[in-house]
Amino acid sequence: MRFGMIINLSTTVFRAQALNCNRLNVYSISTVHRHQRSHLSLSASSIIDAHSDAVQNKALEARINDLVNHPAVVWNATSTFASMHKKKLAHRHIPQFDRSPTTNNCDALFDEFATVVCNAGVVARKEVFETWASALYIHDFFFSQEHNIKTLRRVADIAAGHGLLAWALLILDDDYRRQRSENDLPPLTAFCLDVQMPKSAELIQTSMLERFPYLDEQFDYVEGRLEQLIPHESCLLAGVHACGTLSDVLVSTAADHRVPLALVPCCHSRKAKVLEACASRFAKKEYEAILNTQGKIPDLANRLDAARITALRNSGMDVVEASIPNLFTDKNRLIMATPGQKTHLIPNDATNQMNVKSTNKIQRGQMPPLNTINDNVSINPKDRFMKGFSVPCKDDKQSRVIISKISGRIAAERRKEVMHNRKHHQMPQLDLSLWLPDDGSEITEQSMQKVIKRTHPNINSNVTMLGGVYLDPKTGRRAQTYRIQYGVDDEVLSFDEANKAHKILYHSIPLEFPGAKCR
Repeated sequence: MRFGMIINLSTTVFRAQALNCNRLNVYSISTVHRHQRSHLSLSASSIIDAHSDAVQNKALEARINDLVNHPAVVWNATSTFASMHKKKLAHRHIPQFDRSPTTNNCDALFDEFATVVCNAGVVARKEVFETWASALYIHDFFFSQEHNIKTLRRVADIAAGHGLLAWALLILDDDYRRQRSENDLPPLTAFCLDVQMPKSAELIQTSMLERFPYLDEQFDYVEGRLEQLIPHESCLLAGVHACGTLSDVLVSTAADHRVPLALVPCCHSRKAKVLEACASRFAKKEYEAILNTQGKIPDLANRLDAARITALRNSGMDVVEASIPNLFTDKNRLIMATPGQKTHLIPNDATNQMNVKSTNKIQRGQMPPLNTINDNVSINPKDRFMKGFSVPCKDDKQSRVIISKISGRIAAERRKEVMHNRKHHQMPQLDLSLWLPDDGSEITEQSMQKVIKRTHPNINSNVTMLGGVYLDPKTGRRAQTYRIQYGVDDEVLSFDEANKAHKILYHSIPLEFPGAKCR
């Protein structure tokens, strides 16, 4: 398979969809110049044009066809996939996945995967099918292509939820390695990342390890923020149904850091306050056109995905597009990108500032916004998120050990005891925003910390500036925001105690720094 290609559906697929059939051909490939248009389209003409030069993976096609014709999709005249797709698979559904191994084109591995999910009893039917279909394409492209296979052996499942995608990829790779004549591949490793590890993820993990105990050391689940992720070219970033602007954040990260990406976007949104901050600098013009369009955009999903693909391609990435069966989900576009030989097509110092009319106003008593003009808009961590906790993606022993130590429910609960959370009593953090003196003097982190020590000699603290100096466009006044962590060096301090100390500091600022004023 060649990179720098765009994947579209073949004529056969278009006809199957038009007839509402349950068959779907594997993606076909056309050269990149066929896809140089402003918007993505799955029209009949584009599909027929793409049919030329088609190269089909018959094994993948057979597995996709088996999936859409599976007995658990349509099993009688009254109960169809469309009517039952949101119902959770449970023990009573296991017979639907108990097919004879002699069945023609039977994907026994999927049946085994789905049976394990049934035993857990926490995942909807549609999620099982759409996740496996996505995993088939991702595995075929990233982990079974000879030019990728020896260099990419780690995957990060972003916004993982149940963690199904990571498990599906591990199972597919394990089966692939066992069937190779030369078993010279190291095992694939995967970790999931989400802001909260749901109980369902633990149940799925328990059920999976009962059936595949040898995958235990290859899987981790980390509860953390995207800002704490450190991308690396040796690790695939994967997100299936990455909602809203999370897709734009992942695209921006892949483009800025040239890391491989597999993405199924979902819940397309153009909310200016959020999208402006997440839009990639490599598709500034395309994002501006979307943000400045008045009224409703009927083809918003196509235009946003076109902007995302443009950003990846402009950054020098090779981009391939596929479609998982729309029988399982309407949001079925799969974008896959790998670092190419090309360099960035726009200057590296280009910023992410959009030419969009802003309606944001600073209300009285509100902290001024952080100055993020020079920030690299990606999930690459900023200093304020790196205080003792980061999630390295690099596929080396040291990074894998770190991930293993911070993964799981127990490790997550321990971190919460020392993170900024009002429900916990250690190391509370509070922000303080100041109007700086008019004489142009600065208030450094060190000087602020000295004031805190004089004001509260029995309390240890750590001060960090958030962003740069904010300049009010109307008055010309300067403002700076500080994050103050109370009770460091293992000293326990309740949030209420920290809040009282913070209020005393608030009133002492004008006395300690003449001309300064707290907002």
